[in-house]
Amino acid sequence: MTIQLEFNDTQNFTGRARIKQKSELLSLQLIDRQGETVRIHAKFDRAAIEKECKLHEEEAKEFVLDVFALGDIRRHVLPEFRSEDEIELREIPDGANLEFRLKVISRSADASGKILAATSGRLRLHTGSGDEGSGEQNKGIFHPKPSTSIGDRIWQVVWDGQGDFEVFVHADYFHKFVNDPLFAAHVFPEIVRNVSTGILLRFESIKDIDEDTLLAKWVSFIQQRLAIPLEGEDAAHLNEADNIEKLDLVEQIVDAFTSQKWRDGKTLIAEIL
Repeated sequence: MTIQLEFNDTQNFTGRARIKQKSELLSLQLIDRQGETVRIHAKFDRAAIEKECKLHEEEAKEFVLDVFALGDIRRHVLPEFRSEDEIELREIPDGANLEFRLKVISRSADASGKILAATSGRLRLHTGSGDEGSGEQNKGIFHPKPSTSIGDRIWQVVWDGQGDFEVFVHADYFHKFVNDPLFAAHVFPEIVRNVSTGILLRFESIKDIDEDTLLAKWVSFIQQRLAIPLEGEDAAHLNEADNIEKLDLVEQIVDAFTSQKWRDGKTLIAEIL
């Protein structure tokens, strides 16, 4: 089998308004989970979302909550004249993680179906004992997922229409090497290269990146751990940089990453030698 090292962008960055992941705009609370039935309380501030995203209040639109569970996507339309809703989801396998994305869709005659705004990443449920979403953020910035649908690629970075992304690794390779230093040395630098390219080429300004997303964690990682500025006076030259200059900076980021000492005070390459 021929193995290719490449990435794929499934969508272009659309520039549509992004709904920030703030609890005062949208919160999702787990009410109950019995067997394959999950009940969720959704609370949202329609007026505040419209104002923050600069949407026309008079334009016909609907607020839609996409529910992701084990590759399946379900669509729930939130009520127009209430700020709260109880959602019951059936046939959700026990233990399956639920993720959500809020979208505002136009229903005007000349733009029906157009997505006016959306959260830049997927949301997690809040439970009575804490935020399930925060745990993932605290584990780090690398979250590759095994996949059987990326053909002969070893890995693939898939960007969504909001600028956020997911990383998939060929399932056979993942399960064979995920605990081997070879995995990190082989895959992680390429992920760093792809994500850094996305940060520098997809956004006119770092300030356009939602501070609550995984991508924002990457910005902090590059600036704080790798000591490469992406904003402020030290990065002012990026405002005038062309794509070639930005790609040169991407390689500097990758070099800084691979020269870092991680586990046992060794670089990724030193671990496999």
